Amino acid sequence: MTDPALIERITRSLAFMLRHRPERFDLVVDAHGYADIEEVIRALNERLGEPVEEEDVERAVTAGNRVRYEIKGDSIRALYGHSIPVEPGPDCEPPDNLFVGLATRDVDRALSHGLRGGRRSYLHLALTEDDAIETGRRLAAEYSVLKIQSIDAWEEGTNFYDRRSLFLAEEIPARMLEMLGSYDDGEDPVPRGERSRGPSGRDDGGRPRRSRGGRGRGRDEESSEREERPARDERPARDERPARDERPARDERPARNERPARDERPARD
Repeated sequence: MTDPALIERITRSLAFMLRHRPERFDLVVDAHGYADIEEVIRALNERLGEPVEEEDVERAVTAGNRVRYEIKGDSIRALYGHSIPVEPGPDCEPPDNLFVGLATRDVDRALSHGLRGGRRSYLHLALTEDDAIETGRRLAAEYSVLKIQSIDAWEEGTNFYDRRSLFLAEEIPARMLEMLGSYDDGEDPVPRGERSRGPSGRDDGGRPRRSRGGRGRGRDEESSEREERPARDERPARDERPARDERPARDERPARNERPARDERPARD
């Protein structure tokens, strides 16, 4: 049985490999987001530094309460969440209503101008209000849930794409949005620099963590340097430093009139 901790590391790595930076791992992703599963397993072994088999990847794909990846034949892909361009495939008829959770500060803009994918290529639309609440809770301390009249939007030309756990869409017109409620039990997003590190000193996103001191220096390097510096109690105490009265008095220094006069100094050739 695969170690649950390994399963979690695999799923996190798959997200970075298949959604965001496949080229970093020498992976070729086709127009629909599929990569060769053998190549993905090779990349996982190199990244995690421990043996990963195909059955481990299959278990990672089916783990959790939401389907995020899909294996088809000899290929695997992430179903959503891409920051790289992918073609969504054929559109389909959505349910009558879908839902979206977002920070309350963004509600007025959404109701005025509609919703667009933004950093992600597509909007992620929840199947239920509860799913949208859970999404909003992760986005901001104060969040809101909007209902989407998705079947009406589809009939007017908006394309929807079924991803099993949710639906994707490129945009939703403002007139198709309805405010359902606001909440204040969410969480402030963790700043990027404070995310927990995974294997090899990388954060959850897989990028090396850099210190403010210079490019390419990770937090691990910075912390090791700090450990090598003298601790505060190992530095010379204030009373061990030369007292002010042990330093040369001002009257012991050569007086200005004892220094060689300008005309006594060797002339330049």
